[in-house]
Amino acid sequence: MKALLWRRLPWAMLLQRYVRHFRRVPRLWRPRRFTEHILVKLLFDRDPKLTRFADKLAVRSYVAERLGGEHHLTTLYAVADRAEDIGALALPDRFVMKPNHLSGRVKFVRGSAAVDRAELESLAAAWLRENLAFQGGEWAYRNIRPRVLFEELLELEGRPPNDYRFYCFDGEVRLILIAHDFMGPDPTYTFYDPELRMVPVKQVAAREQWVPGDGERDRPPSFDRMLEIARRLSSGTDFLRVDLYNLAGRIVFGELTNYPAGGLRKYDPADFDQTFGSYWRRQ
Repeated sequence: MKALLWRRLPWAMLLQRYVRHFRRVPRLWRPRRFTEHILVKLLFDRDPKLTRFADKLAVRSYVAERLGGEHHLTTLYAVADRAEDIGALALPDRFVMKPNHLSGRVKFVRGSAAVDRAELESLAAAWLRENLAFQGGEWAYRNIRPRVLFEELLELEGRPPNDYRFYCFDGEVRLILIAHDFMGPDPTYTFYDPELRMVPVKQVAAREQWVPGDGERDRPPSFDRMLEIARRLSSGTDFLRVDLYNLAGRIVFGELTNYPAGGLRKYDPADFDQTFGSYWRRQ
């Protein structure tokens, strides 16, 4: 029944979810909070480019167009339209497997000989049946053709690199969330401004450990290039989160996010939601 309601009445489900989660009625006309802006985007923004941003395969051509080539993209080894095609793919020993039409689904393979292809096929089949538009009202995923991607495994000194998440408003970077060891057992998160000065605010999430930091973070190599990439990819869009990796100066594109956490993050201090929303141009 719930899945049917998401299909038939996504706007009602989105509004109900917001009210239940935040215990307040959102402002849809002239929203002020960041979470309200994301809700308005979920409800009303039907720009086709949002689908291109959300599609982890289609976004690669967008990145290449904006950055003048594919040098900031991961190596793409294979694309499967059907789960049963995976058994015949020629894959390297180490790779990442993920769906192009979902968020948060990923399989890391650090030795293909130890992985049963039937296991990968079963996982892929489950992914291919999902649609986030009908599970959480995220319109941008509605018309993506489901596929499974196999791409380069990124590591730095044997560990996943830090995930730099640039919160951009029409090409202007206003906030950076750095996720440390985000695929490990104890990831930590810290907010910074574009000068890499720590911002004393946390997102409230049960399984996330937030570390205040020491006030300022050393600039990694090629950080100015990271800022420029984030600006180029987000220019012309009211809001976009640009995720990048830095492998000792090699900047690699991660993904573009239209609706971080579905717009359901709470903040500590709570009034940061409104401060964050003030960066968004008036709708």
